[in-house]
Amino acid sequence: MGSKSLRCGTRTSAAPMKAAVLGAGGLGRTIAIELAADPDVKEIAVVDKRGARSRTLQSIGRASTVRALEADVLDAAKIRTILSKVDVAVNATLPENNLRVMEACLDAGCGYVDGAAFTPTSPQEKWGLLEQLQLDSAWRDRGRTAIVSMGSDPGISNIMARVAADRLHTIDSIRVRKAASGGHKAAGYPLYSREIFLRDAMSRPVVWDGQRLAEREPVSGEEDFDFPPPIGKRHIHLFTHEEVLSLPLRLGKPIGLVDYKHDVNPELVRAIQALSALGLLEADRRIRIGEKAISFRDAFLATFPEPSTLIDPLAGALGIVVEVRGTKPDGSKASIVAALVMENREANRRRGTTSERFLTAATLTAGMNLIHGKKVRAGVLVPEELPPEVILPMLEARGISFRLSEVAG
Repeated sequence: MGSKSLRCGTRTSAAPMKAAVLGAGGLGRTIAIELAADPDVKEIAVVDKRGARSRTLQSIGRASTVRALEADVLDAAKIRTILSKVDVAVNATLPENNLRVMEACLDAGCGYVDGAAFTPTSPQEKWGLLEQLQLDSAWRDRGRTAIVSMGSDPGISNIMARVAADRLHTIDSIRVRKAASGGHKAAGYPLYSREIFLRDAMSRPVVWDGQRLAEREPVSGEEDFDFPPPIGKRHIHLFTHEEVLSLPLRLGKPIGLVDYKHDVNPELVRAIQALSALGLLEADRRIRIGEKAISFRDAFLATFPEPSTLIDPLAGALGIVVEVRGTKPDGSKASIVAALVMENREANRRRGTTSERFLTAATLTAGMNLIHGKKVRAGVLVPEELPPEVILPMLEARGISFRLSEVAG
């Protein structure tokens, strides 16, 4: 699909940006198309370990030059060489590579963004987002900026929480709610990276209870929630997500409670938890079928619908609702509700993709422009730290906006 230019008036820096997209899968492709539509972007290096995937994107550039490069993010020396020639890089590979790519960016002297963090699935592993935030001082000392977990959710959801929280003096709770429908072909399944979803589903959900992160049982906290049209009422439950980790640390106000609930099929989550407990989802677990030994994990993920392979545009929509409850400056109690809905057909019209991928790609490229235009401080930032007066117009220029409402009491 070609790249329709962004609306005029979005220029954020005097010099055009040289960008790198690491990973040319479904999300990386959409990011590259979004960058090619940006008049602030001069050059795009699309990097993938499978060079053929990068080369399919060479024709998307109009005002910008697109270079297709073959490299693995695990090849530190080669990636550093590539990154030394760009201003900002986006990691569109798996979150398990975030820290490695961040290190390469810092060594090369370029900015960094990503759309999701690494989720631990065993006591030996650490929360990737918290490890990334611990690098804040190192990035600040070098005068470089990284914006992490800057996608649709986390990402836009964090910005929604910030805008709503700014209208309150104290915060009792922040509740993030998500629903994603894709018609009968994808009902109940995630419409984003299957690997990222799998790790999140294998992990026990956590909530912020005002003092600490507290684990909860998988598929707990079930409730019916009314999303804006055309989604309507959906059954949701607690699910592991980055907002619960970052908002208590970086919003700038004490928070009594933060939780995240999703409408993904609860039976699917329970099945994943059971398979994980049996050890069948370990990366090296293989099963024999006839003469062949295959990865059980890969075979299981192959049963999930992949939106990019569906022939017709996907039906349904993505909805994100963030409710912030607290006390207003005048002492009265209120709930500020931020709501965003985007239909998949609209995302397909704009960029030939799903609403999830469009919103993630557009938000990531806005983050890249913020870094290149030096609109935010040096260090490692999360989306709720971005000044609303700066990030909101950039999102609106990319067709992203949300509605705010207030409920008294």
